[in-house]
Amino acid sequence: MNRAFVKELDGDDVIDDIPERTHSDLPNYITPAGLITLKKSISDLEQALARLDPTQSIDAKSRKQSIERDLRFIRERVARAIPVEPPEMVSDVVRFGMTVTLRDEDDREFTFTIVGEDETDIERGRISWASPLAKLLINKQIGDEVSWPRGDDVLNVEITKLSV
Repeated sequence: MNRAFVKELDGDDVIDDIPERTHSDLPNYITPAGLITLKKSISDLEQALARLDPTQSIDAKSRKQSIERDLRFIRERVARAIPVEPPEMVSDVVRFGMTVTLRDEDDREFTFTIVGEDETDIERGRISWASPLAKLLINKQIGDEVSWPRGDDVLNVEITKLSV
């Protein structure tokens, strides 16, 4: 191809399109509270987009593209959402939406709430129902022991408490 037909960047173009965020192939189970949070994220992104002036700079154009991509992703997550009500009362077995306390052989405690993929926040002890640990815990009861693979180690833990 002759160089005369190649478009040169003029300095105001966004260089690359931002790749789309991919969705999990798993069902999008989510707590009602998580769905509210997702919908609020859409509102927040729409407001950010409305405040943005993409004519100001290439950074603003890139930011606009990023917000639009995130909006497409979250709107699709909401469309795919399957709200699951957490149990109103503690049941005998671990279920979606419940909080599980584990104790290892050294008396260390670990507490996790089993939530949807979009609600996962390991810093707050919220793990996805699809995570390996949650899969080990679901349908187990207080007193059951679980071998929890953690990297190269396996931690043997006992379920000591369930709450909602």
